[in-house]
Amino acid sequence: MKLITRLAAALGLVLATGATAFAAEQTATLEVQNISCVTCAPIVRRTLTRMPGVSRVTVAEHSGTATATVTFDTTRTNIAALVQATTNAGFPSRAVQ
Repeated sequence: MKLITRLAAALGLVLATGATAFAAEQTATLEVQNISCVTCAPIVRRTLTRMPGVSRVTVAEHSGTATATVTFDTTRTNIAALVQATTNAGFPSRAVQ
């Protein structure tokens, strides 16, 4: 019985860690509009950070706009959802190459 329990636990561990092995990480750059005050860029960063699958966000301000670089898990979110999140927060954005 102990052997079966150990095997089941090991199999569960392998399955749990193996699921993330298939996740594809991607980095996208968004051009964000309506950046007009010192609190705007942090709001954009916080909005994107709270998205499921997002692991890293940096936001650089440029007189009225900002560039957000977002690293995310493509199995949990996509660029369109990131753009929609910033837009819903009052900061329309678009993906740039």
